[in-house]
Amino acid sequence: MKEESMKESSELSRRRMIQTVGAGLLSTVALGSASSSVSATESVSEDVEDPHPWRPEYHFSPSEGWMNDPNGLVYHEGIFHLFYQAGADRRRWDHATSTDLINWTEHGTKVPDTESMQAFSGGAVIDTENTAGFGEDALVAMYTGHHDEGFEDQRIAYSTDNGETVHNYAKNPVIESDEDNFRDPKPFWYEPDESWRMVVGRVEGTEDRPAGIEIYSSENLLDWTYESTYVDEGDNGWECPSLFEHPVEGTDETKWIIPISPIELRSVEYHIGDFDGTEFIVEEIIRADYGYDFYATQRWGNAPDDDGLNITWMGNWEYAMDAPDPGWQGAMTIPRTITLRKENGSLEVLQHPAKEITKTRQETLAKLCSERITPGRDPLEGTNVEGRTLEIDATIDPQSAEKVGLRVREGEDQQSVVTYDAGEEELRFNRSNSGEFFEDGFY
Repeated sequence: MKEESMKESSELSRRRMIQTVGAGLLSTVALGSASSSVSATESVSEDVEDPHPWRPEYHFSPSEGWMNDPNGLVYHEGIFHLFYQAGADRRRWDHATSTDLINWTEHGTKVPDTESMQAFSGGAVIDTENTAGFGEDALVAMYTGHHDEGFEDQRIAYSTDNGETVHNYAKNPVIESDEDNFRDPKPFWYEPDESWRMVVGRVEGTEDRPAGIEIYSSENLLDWTYESTYVDEGDNGWECPSLFEHPVEGTDETKWIIPISPIELRSVEYHIGDFDGTEFIVEEIIRADYGYDFYATQRWGNAPDDDGLNITWMGNWEYAMDAPDPGWQGAMTIPRTITLRKENGSLEVLQHPAKEITKTRQETLAKLCSERITPGRDPLEGTNVEGRTLEIDATIDPQSAEKVGLRVREGEDQQSVVTYDAGEEELRFNRSNSGEFFEDGFY
């Protein structure tokens, strides 16, 4: 991949857009009808010819080539850093930055593969106390060296100029291994004893260690001591872990969360519990997303707000390599924040789009209030609400209706349908008539 082609800004300027597409409201009536309050907001910019018309506008995607897992997410000096797995055949770390989580500038490859080793996933920290000796506020990334012989070890790369240049540590690896399926290190600062901790996925157990999430400690990011394993009892193959503390809403309590990507599930789970610096004890396991394209969640370290800001690869290994390749492949989710709260004695995770997403908004195109929804009547008709993308903020009271919802991206013979089933209390998204599908099966 040519570096000069990577250094373009993914600015929201390719076409007039609004954020979440919408075309109409629908209702299935039981004994009555539903009412709604709806506003549709326009956002962003002028029409500019787009060389990649199907490339997402507000999901990060590479301008060229392959992308999967997010890596090394840190916030430093007003900049959000997003490293990511690049290279369809041999993995490496490429790099992008943003000041607003919407507009991204790509900087090319920072941790390359070699003739005998790929640079697999990992995390990064800002070493404010210079514990590793690379320099004050050095950006220190940990990644897995995936060797062509099959074994995996853990390595360090670092930058002293906020990601402009990245150097491999001369004494790599920092955790030696001759075993397969030992990957995805994620370091973090542990405040109680002012030292480092790290989690690494042991995807398959060995004679000495069970499968699960291994926990390590270090004073300097270079010398690591094994502490314990949070054991994968179900043998699901856990990848891409991290571990962070998060407040419980409305209390003085905090909990520790391990986002895990089980290979068998092809999604992400939040494992929530307690951590004493050595062992993690789970209390609740909550699936983060029920979509098919959600894997390898990672949280930004040092983010301005304590809100669990994170991003996730919007892909699935069952078919990701078969996706159409118009010069680029892969996209990230919209950045999300999380809220942890207790409801009826159980922990719940609430997720919200990052507040920065609202910066794309411009004028409100329509605002409706107390509109009744009946079959065949679209309250948005005649409001001039149109566009390739919209943000629709709707509060809908089903009243006696069995189902209510929205038809989005509706055309002559295509539509996507978002439906709330009042009886089942389920929100459903039907994309069976959304357009052409590639290959066979459900995507």
